[in-house]
Amino acid sequence: MKKERFDKENLTALILSMTAIAVMSAVERFLLPPYFLKSIIKATVFTMAILIHGFLFRKSYSRVTGMRFKAPSRKLFLFMFLVYLFIILAFLIARDQIDLDTIEERLLEKEGLNRNNFLFIFSYIILCNSYLEESFFRGYLSRHLSSDTGIARICSAILFALYHVSIMSGWFPPILFILLIAGLSISALVLQYIADREETIAASWLVHAFANLAINTIGTIMILT
Repeated sequence: MKKERFDKENLTALILSMTAIAVMSAVERFLLPPYFLKSIIKATVFTMAILIHGFLFRKSYSRVTGMRFKAPSRKLFLFMFLVYLFIILAFLIARDQIDLDTIEERLLEKEGLNRNNFLFIFSYIILCNSYLEESFFRGYLSRHLSSDTGIARICSAILFALYHVSIMSGWFPPILFILLIAGLSISALVLQYIADREETIAASWLVHAFANLAINTIGTIMILT
């Protein structure tokens, strides 16, 4: 018997994911807590969605997310390095079109970033935040939003991009912002491809971490100069 493309487990994943993203969007736009508190809220919300799903359908965390540790291939290390270079070069090319003063102001005021804590916050973003997003979007959502793998992957990528709208709203002019959202969707699909190819989200986590490392390298230069 052919399995339906959308069943009870898919509906549960959709409800839990939309709730989690709505909560985090409200936190980003209205509550505006300090970054440390916001990080705790995000870790709790994303992890609870996964654990609730696992509890309802009697699945372990690793089974829900597809997380397993596997030695990365040499090609993956090369790709991580290329991702880092690409982001740095893209910034250098487009920097004249970006309102750097506004971004710096939002980082300093909204996120509470300063010279004393930026290394800790950037380290958290590189290691922990990237893992939270990979386990939630590439692990949980891409495996459970639909029984049709392709649909689930695309929906997960779109939700990943939309989630970042509330974070970066107002950072860029409209055209660049639209391109950024499109780029985030494509990036999500690339990360998904890597997770599928390497058979673990640990691989996409590493690539995501290097992408964050590049972004934070740019942020460090902005803060120190």
